Amino acid sequence: MKRAVFAQSCCTTPSAIGLWSAMFVVLYGAALLLGAVWPALRHYGDTLILLSLAGACFVNFARNRTLHCGLTGPLFVVAAIVALLMEAGIWNLNQSILWAVVLVGVGLAFVIEWRVAGRTTAVESGNGAEHHRR
Repeated sequence: MKRAVFAQSCCTTPSAIGLWSAMFVVLYGAALLLGAVWPALRHYGDTLILLSLAGACFVNFARNRTLHCGLTGPLFVVAAIVALLMEAGIWNLNQSILWAVVLVGVGLAFVIEWRVAGRTTAVESGNGAEHHRR
């Protein structure tokens, strides 16, 4: 019986980066088109960007199972809610702090993925599987 294998993390593969990029462009393009039809949305630029980033991460996670996208997708949704409240004038926070938190969160997600995913492989030997660290 084979044990689960963590493959090399997908964040470094060109196909995963390409999928995420394509999805972001499609989602953000759709948001911009929606803003052209509904001009009130133009005021919510950061919210639309963050929701597009989240959507791209959810699609990439569903397709490639990239750990960082599983972590950053919800981060982007929470940040989009905060941005929405800021852009609506309900909260008065510094926009730089929001983007700094997002940037640090994305960085931490990549560090977590690089430390966890792709490090453990199961190699069958004899009766059981041995785990090796790369």
